[in-house]
Amino acid sequence: MFKKSKGGSSFKNGKVSSGAADRKEILEALGYAFDSVTRKSGWSWSTADASSEQNQPTEGDAIADAWRDAGERTQAAMNIPAETWERMSDKEQAELVQEALAGS
Repeated sequence: MFKKSKGGSSFKNGKVSSGAADRKEILEALGYAFDSVTRKSGWSWSTADASSEQNQPTEGDAIADAWRDAGERTQAAMNIPAETWERMSDKEQAELVQEALAGS
């Protein structure tokens, strides 16, 4: 009934998109942790200094929320206006997040 794809994501195994996986890898290297007690309870993230305000329905949503947090912390640390941040590519944001938050 359902086609199996090689290495692709499916609802059943809860994989996230490659972009979200890349962001998750960066965030985890910076000390972010992702957790879900049960899939019904949703997903959360935490660091030594902060945590998600509420559970997100999917892991991808939790990663996006953590990326927003990391972006806000990076903007504050580096005095980057929100408008400038929004115009940056994912790669540029990732480089700045790593630079600003590494070792924090």
